[in-house]
Amino acid sequence: MIKVISLASIALFSSVTFAGAGVFNTIINNQSMKGAPEMTKDAAFAAGKEMVMEFNSKSPFELGRSVNYATNDEVNVNSFELLDSQVTVNEIVTNEGKIAYQPVINVSYEYKARERN
Repeated sequence: MIKVISLASIALFSSVTFAGAGVFNTIINNQSMKGAPEMTKDAAFAAGKEMVMEFNSKSPFELGRSVNYATNDEVNVNSFELLDSQVTVNEIVTNEGKIAYQPVINVSYEYKARERN
């Protein structure tokens, strides 16, 4: 009987400890990334599309290592999920004074994190 009460007490205190550890919250973030300049708009758009397809093929862990997130929280590195991605093309002027086209991708992603104690 004493063993049963002892085991029940240990289980109770263990569950209280884990319950106080905090809940993971979903955090949504956005980031822009630029590609290498191209000579034509079509080439820049194709390069941007390739960048997006590369992001779409990443695992949650790889996605988390590819994006920036400024946090001191405890992050679940397997919770990253790509929500949306867009490609735009910017006209830029090179050092030689020529017009070039730079692909820019905007990605929206979410991940789970909880506050550290």
